[in-house]
Amino acid sequence: MIDLNILRQIPLFSKLSDEQFEFVELGRERWLESGEILANEGEPSGYFWVLLEGEIQFTKQVGDRQIPWMNFGPQSYFGHELILLDQPYRVTARAMLRSCLLEFDTQAFWKMMELCPAISRDLLIVTAQRTQDLGMVSMQAEKLVSLGTLTSGLAQELRRVSVNGRQAVEHLQNLFKWLQPLTVKLNAQRMSCEQQEFLLNLQQTILERMTTLPAATNPQAWQAQEEKIIQWLTERSIPHQQQFAQVLTRAGLDTAVLEDIESVIPSGAVCAVLAWLKTTLKSLALANDVESSTLQIAELVQAAKDYAYLDQAPLQEMDIHEGIERTLTILNHRLESGITIVREYDRTLPPICIYGRDLNQVWTHLIDNAIDAMAGQGKLVLRTSQIEARVLVEIIDNGPGIAPELQPYIFDQFFTTKATDNGTGLGLPIAYRVVVDQHHGQMQVCSEPGCTRFQVYLPMNLTESGIPSVKPQVA
Repeated sequence: MIDLNILRQIPLFSKLSDEQFEFVELGRERWLESGEILANEGEPSGYFWVLLEGEIQFTKQVGDRQIPWMNFGPQSYFGHELILLDQPYRVTARAMLRSCLLEFDTQAFWKMMELCPAISRDLLIVTAQRTQDLGMVSMQAEKLVSLGTLTSGLAQELRRVSVNGRQAVEHLQNLFKWLQPLTVKLNAQRMSCEQQEFLLNLQQTILERMTTLPAATNPQAWQAQEEKIIQWLTERSIPHQQQFAQVLTRAGLDTAVLEDIESVIPSGAVCAVLAWLKTTLKSLALANDVESSTLQIAELVQAAKDYAYLDQAPLQEMDIHEGIERTLTILNHRLESGITIVREYDRTLPPICIYGRDLNQVWTHLIDNAIDAMAGQGKLVLRTSQIEARVLVEIIDNGPGIAPELQPYIFDQFFTTKATDNGTGLGLPIAYRVVVDQHHGQMQVCSEPGCTRFQVYLPMNLTESGIPSVKPQVA
């Protein structure tokens, strides 16, 4: 039996008359053991609770983490917010201690409101306050999760590059062990000064050629050249033809150079010369790999710094494409699998005044959502253009699209089409606030199967813009 004196001590019910306390008969007493769940986030709501004894904790799922939001002690009440808003549970409620609650289902709650109209105002005020508080906590948590995602991606990229560099160093160390004996072996061939000078000149020519070769070479031409070198080596019974051919071909050598070597070097020394040459070339290639790895690490660190606009003013003139490209660099670990990126940039666009750090969050959410929608396989189109006094940025994916009945709600806080453990329903609301409230711009979406297009309109000059904030639109 519920002690009415306990209920009278709760401010919500303190002014009720004895007759109005008849609403208690509509509810039932419910006990929870410590650790027992009262409500799960995402499930349909339908109960109003008054906590008489114990402690209840609310947590919010953000990414793969449960973020504590609020703890309720005796004489508190909750659950009415979602009945009033007709929404599912936004949090998970769990007993921290053995707890006793007075529980009302939806029908009993509305009957209580009918019997006790005086409490309606207080319940509405509490609903507004808690919704706002939950939104602020969730927004901050979402930013932390985004930062964690970006940090994780950056760490993966750095780890991959560092592994490549470390492997190149290990191979270099092994080659140096072979290079000295090969040099001694060449000296034992008693070559003339002219022959030694030929080898030194050949080495210098090859080193210069390797530093000027284009990064992308025709694979078919490589294969044809390799086959010719293999045939040349086979005719002369030189072993390890495949290994020699691969290294020599990628150094830009052909059979004409090999014939020059054969014409100058004594026949018994040709194999030793080629082995020395191969080891030298591989050493140089590995050294280039080490240099490339260190440069990539420096570029990644600089990209992360530029992404966050560290040491820079929050509002400044920037090329809109710089932020998009920095975001792609940070998200590169998610784009390598099977995403084709198509850039359709209007390079004539002038720099515009933006909050770079915050706008990068917009590109992150939109591109990350597009990758999720395509399940790692598809085409991502990034397009920029100028529409009158505004810059238009379009992010387009060829995923399955957003159902028409869901499109009007995608900018609403906590609304998500993803599974609970993958989506928070805060990414697009954050993007909307940055674009609309902070930059006085506009966001809209147009989606159908095979094409989802997010459009972001930004004023050309934010400092002089008088464009009012507008609601996001669904085209």
